[in-house]
Amino acid sequence: MVVLFIATRAAGDPAMLILPADATPEMVQSVRERIGTDRTYMEQFGVFLGDMATLNFGRSIVYREPVLDLIGARIAASMKLQLASLGLILLTAFPLGILAASRRGQWPDHLVRFVAAFGQAAPSFWVGLLLMALFSVKLGWLPAGGMGDGGMDSLIHYILPTLTTSLFLFASLTRLLRSSMLETLDAEFVKLARAKGVSEPKVIWVHVLRNALLPIMTFMAIWIGTAISGSVVVEVVFDWPGVGAMFVDSIAMRDFPMIQAIVGLVAVCVLGANLIVDLLYGVVDPRIRIDAASPSN
Repeated sequence: MVVLFIATRAAGDPAMLILPADATPEMVQSVRERIGTDRTYMEQFGVFLGDMATLNFGRSIVYREPVLDLIGARIAASMKLQLASLGLILLTAFPLGILAASRRGQWPDHLVRFVAAFGQAAPSFWVGLLLMALFSVKLGWLPAGGMGDGGMDSLIHYILPTLTTSLFLFASLTRLLRSSMLETLDAEFVKLARAKGVSEPKVIWVHVLRNALLPIMTFMAIWIGTAISGSVVVEVVFDWPGVGAMFVDSIAMRDFPMIQAIVGLVAVCVLGANLIVDLLYGVVDPRIRIDAASPSN
């Protein structure tokens, strides 16, 4: 709370951005009284803590509308983009990560690792601009930004932002799944299953994958918690009307209530996602339930 408060106030007085350059001192003071920046920092901090505790974020300084209403109007666009990215990731990262682990040291493994390394190293804004320059500007196949007007037009508008948003998470999830599965493949119970004549596909998909899911779930909890704010860079590059783009605009305009509400929303989502994943650990791995129920613990 202290860091957020200091960071938002360090950007300067929002009254100077709202008013024209020739505004009189009386006009500046009137705006400061309206938005509350005429008070001392300690008084502002007290109001800030009270608002965060009661989820009363007030009105936007710039738009003069309730903050939660503005976020509610944008959150659907961010969630649609993130759900599209999540679907693409699940369809690609899991099969490729399993393929790389089961073909360790062979050409599929090298190819998947190369693609994953590129995805983690390439900045999202660069990937987005590159895709836009190629498919929108040069070839003219896909639109450069916006959400479209519905139907097939909207579907086409999703392609480039979804690919850009998915790349980093796809790379991280693929590498993490590969390393987690390789560690599980060397476990004694896997060797025992093979010695009993269990088929290799069943060993991979039933025994190994289930035990390799715990670090994947932890990683996904972090991503799901922060996905509510959208991909800030991607939304700005592709002019996507989501919460991430609104967050950037709020920082530029020093809209304190808006910044505080978005950061608070992200924090709640991160905590909630991690709590849900902690509860799911026992479903995926029954040994966790057994350990928790043990009298010695």
